[in-house]
Amino acid sequence: MTHHWNRAALAAVATLALSAGMATADDYYAGQTIRIVIPFSAGGGTDTFGRLIAGHLGNHIPGNPTVIAENVTGAGGLLGSNEFARADRDGLTLLTASGHLNLRAFLGLEGLELDLADVTPVVAAPMGHVTAIHSNAGISDPTEIGNMTGRITKGITDPVGLIESIVALEMMGIEYRAVPGFGGRGDTRLAFERGELTINTQSTPAYLARVVPLVEEGTAITAYAIGFIDAEGNPLRDPAAPDIMTAPELYEAIHGEMPSGEAWEAYKITANLVQNTRGTIWVHTDAPEEARAALRQGVDAMVLDAEFQAAVADILEGYEIISGAGLDQIKAELDAAPEEVLDWLRNLMTERFEVRFNPR
Repeated sequence: MTHHWNRAALAAVATLALSAGMATADDYYAGQTIRIVIPFSAGGGTDTFGRLIAGHLGNHIPGNPTVIAENVTGAGGLLGSNEFARADRDGLTLLTASGHLNLRAFLGLEGLELDLADVTPVVAAPMGHVTAIHSNAGISDPTEIGNMTGRITKGITDPVGLIESIVALEMMGIEYRAVPGFGGRGDTRLAFERGELTINTQSTPAYLARVVPLVEEGTAITAYAIGFIDAEGNPLRDPAAPDIMTAPELYEAIHGEMPSGEAWEAYKITANLVQNTRGTIWVHTDAPEEARAALRQGVDAMVLDAEFQAAVADILEGYEIISGAGLDQIKAELDAAPEEVLDWLRNLMTERFEVRFNPR
């Protein structure tokens, strides 16, 4: 992807903040309380990530503010996200979002007021996804996936919440029958185990813990990982599953060339946005510069703290925190996403799954 942010300009902004605003940044949060809104229920992956950051960040932000995490749940994350969107732009209210909530905001899901153009990432963490095929599909190698056309059943929860796996099938040119009504990925996995679904995508940690035993006993085969995309548009393997080929690599193995076209362009956006922002803390972009500088200072110090690193190792299961330049890369990729590709994604979600988006 082409990045629209000029690196020299970014460096100049950082230098200006250091030379002109850091004294203010040192004082901005002294005696303050930062509230991190978590728009999902306690105990889930997004909540765990938000509470991980809340438990450590305040110790490293200049002024040592109190940081509290608060679950504001309802409507699939809309209530908490909208509350954050309406909050004062003072840097005292942050938002924890999942990758799929970020994509909902990026596409403009109907009723969601969060706009990723108005926020800046404070810290993020990635997580991959892996797709498996049930043995009752009658294939023994993932390169035979094209032979399953018309026989693939995929369990559907919230369609946007499965978008990286849906777009992968579209990119591969594979016909599938959507089976709606599942409450979450765990429910689809159980149906997959029972042989009621022929294809299933899980987070990489869930795949390693729950699906690998099915592969070892012969109930399933591993098809592909969603993987990541580098700055030149090339596939990168999932660091937690480096031996599994990515969907673009599988496409190349089948067709002798890399994928192309609208579905491929959409895949490059969804794979990185959903997976690089599995957990993301956002601040309003128009919060005071000293607030944003202090938050960045705090994160830079936090990621070097041994106690935090130990906690990350337990919670993120093989993935590393994204900070500093990695956050700038995320923002740059959002900025560079072509509107026609986003329209393709919106049309896919609307025409196939009746998902509605805000008027543009």
